[in-house]
Formats: sequence, structure tokens, C-alpha cells
Amino acid sequence: MKLLSFPLLVFSKIVRLMEIMEVVELSQVSNRILNCLHLSRIRVDTVNVVNDPYAIFIHEEESPLSENFMIHFVKTPLPVVGQLKVNNVCINVCGKNASQKVVHCNSNQFGYGLIHFRGENETLSNEDCEYFLDKTQPNRGITILSKLSSDFDYKKVSKVRWLEGWIPMAMAGSSLWNIIHFSRLRVPNLGKMPLETLKALDCEIADLGNHQFKEVDLNDFLHHWIKENNRKLRRLKLDGFENAPDWDVLLKDIAHTEWNPMERGKLYKSKYTHTEETIDCEKGKDFKSKYGQMATVVHHSEFLDFLIWNDRFPE
Repeated sequence: MKLLSFPLLVFSKIVRLMEIMEVVELSQVSNRILNCLHLSRIRVDTVNVVNDPYAIFIHEEESPLSENFMIHFVKTPLPVVGQLKVNNVCINVCGKNASQKVVHCNSNQFGYGLIHFRGENETLSNEDCEYFLDKTQPNRGITILSKLSSDFDYKKVSKVRWLEGWIPMAMAGSSLWNIIHFSRLRVPNLGKMPLETLKALDCEIADLGNHQFKEVDLNDFLHHWIKENNRKLRRLKLDGFENAPDWDVLLKDIAHTEWNPMERGKLYKSKYTHTEETIDCEKGKDFKSKYGQMATVVHHSEFLDFLIWNDRFPE
């Protein structure tokens, strides 16, 4: 019988008999279960959390010699079978041992997520970039605030550790990648990135500034996307458009429409890391890829945004 079919008083008595690992797992089932756990007024105990290079141990303060729960970080990546959500952070789980009260997680998800190259008056070379990325091993994204050397090559391949889940399948099992394959890429001083490099972007979100791309270049890029390229891309944000672009050039030979409330929502929500940005797309131009994926180009403030709608009616 489902737990939620019991009256709250009975539910409360049942969960009070559970151990900490069982309560944690139960809290992941649904928001309704989580709310019932809050209402059941489970006794709150003080726990000790002990960090180890390969594990986190959780003990009740009253019985420090008895392990109540352990999160073990495995060195060799294993397939993900589930997730634990703690506050707003999702931890990928690759296995568990209920009798030993152990949850196994891949260790590579706890490295640096997003790193920043600061020093706006400094110049970053490929060699410097490769050195720092090798030392930090970011697994999600990169922000470069410094200037780039005149010969900076975005597509230069670096020899670093394999970051599972963030590199193309063509590179799986190897140690080769380049920064345009990060999920998040922000470069306020882009400089002379070639159009062919832009078309090779394998990011989900790219925020690029001080670039040299004109409407004719972006038209080429949009045609490239329409042919089902850049399939990971969710948002491309470009600055330098204080005035509205020349739509005739930007959308040349692209069938497009004005906003239709029956086709998509007015607002697009984009989450770069932890914060969410909302973009008003009422005045955007809509078009579709070869296989029907909807996208919008919208001008706002000094930015031109290219947005792909995975969810046409976000809440």
C-alpha cells in the first residue's frame, strides 16, 4: 500500500521508524512526499559530517562510532542510475548498498563547475588557458574576462582529463577537447573569432561580446542551424546591437513569422548557472529548423538573442 494512502498520523509513525538513509531516499520521491515529511514533525537530531578524500560520513552525535549514512565517491565513472536532490543541487547516483547504508557517486561531478579567467587588462594565450584548465578541470563552463592574444585559437585541442558528459561522443575515451565544447561559454571580449568557429559551437549557452559578426554572418549561422547543426545549442547571446539589426539581411531566405501566442509563450527562461534570466520575446522573429524545432531571434537593449524553445510554454 502506498504511504500516502495512510492518514498523516500513521504516516508520521512509520517514517519515525526509518533510518536516515531511508528518509533521505523517501524525500526524493515527490514534492508531495517531501511536504508530508515536513508535516510529520520527525525528530531532528544533530549529526556530525566527516569529509574524507573519497567519502562523506554522516553520524548521529549521540553515537559517533556508528555510521548512519555514507556517500562514497568512486574513481572510475559508472553509469548514472538516479539522483539525489539537496536544496537546489542534484547529485548523480551510480549505485547504492542499502544494507551497508552507502550511496555511490561519480567523483568527477564534484570538481570545478564553472571557472573565470579574470584580469581585464591581461592577455590570455592558448598556453595559459590550457595550463589553468588542466589544473582546475572544470566540468561545466568557462568565462574569459581577460583579453585574448591575437593568435588565440578557440578550436585548439588540449590534452586534459576526460570530463564525462561534457565532451562530444566523437572524443569519448580520449583526453582531447577544446573550449567551444563546454556547456557554458561566456567571453565578453571575443575578438576575431572566425565564422566557421562560431558554426562549430557545441555549447548549450554562449554569451559573446565585442565580436566582429555582422547580420550577413549571423544569417549564415542561422541557415547552418536550420540544417540541424549545433544541436546542443539553447541560447546564443551577442552584444553590440545598440540599434535593431537589419532584419532583411539577418533573416534573408529564412521563412519566419511574428509571435503567435498559440505557438509559444511570450517569455523565455534561461539558466546559465544558478540564476535564471527571463527574456521578453513578444517582438521576436520565429522560425523552425529542418525538423520542426522552433527558434526565436529577438533584439533587446544592446543584445541580439538567438533562442531555441525546448519548452514552448514555460511556467
